Amino acid sequence: MCEHSDDLQILLGLSATGHARLCPRQVLGVRMGLLAGKILEIDVPQKDKRLFTFSEINGCGAGGISAATGCSVDRRTMRIMDYGKMAATFVDTQTGKAIRIVPHPTCRDRAVEISPEFKKRWDCQLVGYQRMPDEELMVVEPVQLTVSLEKIISKPGLIAICEKCGEEITNGREVVQDGKILCKPCAGDSYYVSDARSSEKCASWEEYVSDLKLYLNNNHHIIPVVTIIGKSGSGKTTLMEKLIAVLKSRNYRIGTVKHHSHAGFEIDYPGKDSYRHAAAGSQHVIIVAPDKIASYHAIDEKLTLDEIVAEIKDVDIILVEGYRKMDKPSLEVYRSENSTELIGSPEQRFAVAADVPLDLGVPWFSLNDIEGIANLIEQRFLIK
Repeated sequence: MCEHSDDLQILLGLSATGHARLCPRQVLGVRMGLLAGKILEIDVPQKDKRLFTFSEINGCGAGGISAATGCSVDRRTMRIMDYGKMAATFVDTQTGKAIRIVPHPTCRDRAVEISPEFKKRWDCQLVGYQRMPDEELMVVEPVQLTVSLEKIISKPGLIAICEKCGEEITNGREVVQDGKILCKPCAGDSYYVSDARSSEKCASWEEYVSDLKLYLNNNHHIIPVVTIIGKSGSGKTTLMEKLIAVLKSRNYRIGTVKHHSHAGFEIDYPGKDSYRHAAAGSQHVIIVAPDKIASYHAIDEKLTLDEIVAEIKDVDIILVEGYRKMDKPSLEVYRSENSTELIGSPEQRFAVAADVPLDLGVPWFSLNDIEGIANLIEQRFLIK
């Protein structure tokens, strides 16, 4: 049993307030933070800034760590590394001691073993992670930092001015390049590029803001991506086909992606000129007709769903059949005759279509209620 059971429940409640509900990753995050405080002999949640955390995951896991430790991005006592790992390194800034904590490789299976009253693995993990002793739940190792914690924390009041863009730089984040003081974006380390919109072309600030809003609306619309998932034979394709027709009748432009799990399939066929191009060695074949265009090319490695949908333009929504592990909002299709359990993640599931009523905390629709499903998708993803 967890040694911090009373504190654990309080901290889990605190973590859950920042999310739709409590989830297994929040439990892991809270348990990791409590264990770090115990080993480093620091009272957590801290009221000062002695403990610093490098979280290797964002979202729920980081939220749990923050609730337990008191470390946070806004207090500059947490840095998100975003490695996609449920792991974190905790540093005592007074002593320099650092430990990295990660869930034990067998903790998922062990959670199921000690929570036999639950049928779903998600529920087993949610409760099991609270019950398990630290030694079964976590792996802890001492580590040495390869980055300067002093530079990361920096000192208050440090200010520099970028000699290229003229913007202010705080916390010692400036760089010197060719003798000039620059911000990181101007030095070439940027996550954005400027669209070069200028207020000087407008008669007033109000006119510029109005022009800017119009420009953004016309050029920077993020296309929502919704996955339709379910076991083979559940009726995904049939439901998706009907859903496309209903949304199209409401004047929405639809893009679709179908996941094919087997390599080597052909979308062209022998005898066609385009097929001969590919057979001769063309890596990228484009077929153009007066009313449509088709393109296909060879790839060296499997693409992520984000990389795939980035190629789809001029649509209002993208419906994806499959890709249940791609962290996208999912409508799960369930047919009782060919399955005893759902396959999707509760965190991603926003609705379920099934031939039997299901109480999962999300809207349930019958398999034939396409209008109802379309209404939900329209309200949630299309009407702004």
